Amino acid sequence: ISGILGGIGTFYFLFSNAVMLGSFQYFFYEQKVFWASVRGIWIHGSMEIFAMVIEAGAGFILGASILFPKTYSRLNSFKIGLKNGLKIWFSTIPFTIAAGLLEGFITRYALDMPTWLSILIILSTLSLISWYYLIYPFKVNRKFQKLSAAL
Repeated sequence: ISGILGGIGTFYFLFSNAVMLGSFQYFFYEQKVFWASVRGIWIHGSMEIFAMVIEAGAGFILGASILFPKTYSRLNSFKIGLKNGLKIWFSTIPFTIAAGLLEGFITRYALDMPTWLSILIILSTLSLISWYYLIYPFKVNRKFQKLSAAL
């Protein structure tokens, strides 16, 4: 929604969250509890923060469609940007819900669970969301290219 302001709102929210997270992590590092904070934050945060960055990308798409309409009218460009941005935003909902479930039911045990389990959860969630947004689109595109070449 903040993309409607030409991406300024999206940038503000992304930047403020980045500063907040970075400040907390540095504070924990300074207090010599960095690893405990990593285990507490990133069990759900690896999925949540990645999803926030993807959602910000959807906001920037909307903002760019308003600022740079190309050969379309501004209204048509906005409609196209809104459609594309909403597709991306809707794709993040399952990951945001999963991050919320991890935060509500798993993160509270982060300091009690074995280190290897914390690392496994962090790397698994990061791998899953990375695969979905960085690798899977190329596989779908390759399949689409083969299909369109066959026609």
